[in-house]
Amino acid sequence: MAAPRPLVVVTLLSVFVAAVSVTILAWIAIGTVHRADRVVTDAQRSVRRLDRTTRDLDPAVRSLRRAADALNAARTTP
Repeated sequence: MAAPRPLVVVTLLSVFVAAVSVTILAWIAIGTVHRADRVVTDAQRSVRRLDRTTRDLDPAVRSLRRAADALNAARTTP
């Protein structure tokens, strides 16, 4: 049996390195997707919490705006 030619060895080595690289990139991509899902879930939870807080503050904000409007009207009236 003849020894493998150098070009065949280099080709096989290149294919092996490429396969390992693709596998590593796939693992990184899968980890990134899971991390991104967690970030999106946390952001949605924060937005819902902020919406509830804002909804609770709406009456107070309207009251403050009415008071500010009344003060501005009183200040500009001679």
